[in-house]
Amino acid sequence: MYPINENEAGLFQELARTKDVKFGQISLLVINSGCSRGGHYHTRKEEWFCCIRGQCRMNLQNIHSLATKDILLDEATREFIKVEPFWSHTLTNISDEKACDIIIIISEEYNESDPDTFKFE
Repeated sequence: MYPINENEAGLFQELARTKDVKFGQISLLVINSGCSRGGHYHTRKEEWFCCIRGQCRMNLQNIHSLATKDILLDEATREFIKVEPFWSHTLTNISDEKACDIIIIISEEYNESDPDTFKFE
């Protein structure tokens, strides 16, 4: 995590640098309170998720080994979490009464004819 620089006017924090991510596109994901998004994996895309408002739980499962990980994404830490190919990911908003906003950096642009997105529950 990069340091937070705060003063009377507000704060500034770097979230990612070119050495941290492979850039294809940046997306905003908003998840309503109590709702989940995801339930899929990619075979070649890498994704980096950062919570900028609210709090959500990220459930990861490797589709080959079935190993699992649970990670808390939180507006207080604003860390990017990298999801590798072949890891199914589902994010659930656990914030009370507010939406959870997630910035996602994806390693390649979305291609409707080859989306590289496969359901896995």
